[in-house]
Amino acid sequence: MPATTLFCAPFLTIFNSAGDPVVGAHVTIFAAGTSTPQNVYTDAALGTPWLQPITTDAAGQSTGPIYVSPTPSLKIMVVDSLGAPVPGYPCDNWTPPSIT
Repeated sequence: MPATTLFCAPFLTIFNSAGDPVVGAHVTIFAAGTSTPQNVYTDAALGTPWLQPITTDAAGQSTGPIYVSPTPSLKIMVVDSLGAPVPGYPCDNWTPPSIT
């Protein structure tokens, strides 16, 4: 099984600057410093990629966990349902925590 780590569990939740969940946010993951899409996965075996962008539901959450490979570093872009960047994004050069 490949080395994996959870990007978020059990769900990714996106909040706006007021602390409210962002319904219909679009989350896209790229290789750090680029606009090259990077696969993220629905399962720890890294067998089933998420379709991107990942869209948040009525609670501002992804519909499941997001798993990533420990490399490469990532750029996370989040926009609202109208395409405006969500405060705090993009987040570039994010590296998953080490796994043991």
